[in-house]
Amino acid sequence: MRYTEFKVGDNEYKLRLAANEMVNIEKKIGANILDIFMKEGQIPTMEELLMVLHGSLQKFQHNITLADTYDIYDEYVDDGGTFEDLIEVIIDVFEVSGFFKKEDLEEGKKKLEESQKKKSK
Repeated sequence: MRYTEFKVGDNEYKLRLAANEMVNIEKKIGANILDIFMKEGQIPTMEELLMVLHGSLQKFQHNITLADTYDIYDEYVDDGGTFEDLIEVIIDVFEVSGFFKKEDLEEGKKKLEESQKKKSK
C-alpha cells in the first residue's frame, strides 16, 4: 500500500488519504479537495492543510483527533518544520492518494513556487 512518511520528533507517521476521509474533507470545505491548491494566487490556509493532515493520519494511525493533529503540527514547527514544508508534505499525500501522477506533481510544485514568489513581491 502506498503512503508517504512524515517524521515529527521521534515519531514517524504514515500518511495517505482514504476515500472516506477525502469525502469528509470535501464536506467540511464545501468543495473539491484539490480546490485548496487551485485558488489562483493563493496558498492553502492553515485550517485546510491541517484538515488534510488529520484526514491522512487516519488510514494508519487510528483515533488521532484534530486536537492531536494540532499538537503534531506544533511539534513539527518546534523541530524546525515550516508551513511551506507542510505544503510539500500535503502535495506528497495527494500523490500517493491517487490524485495525480508524479509528473503532474512536479509541474504543480513548480506552479506553486511561482505563485508564492509573485505573492511575496
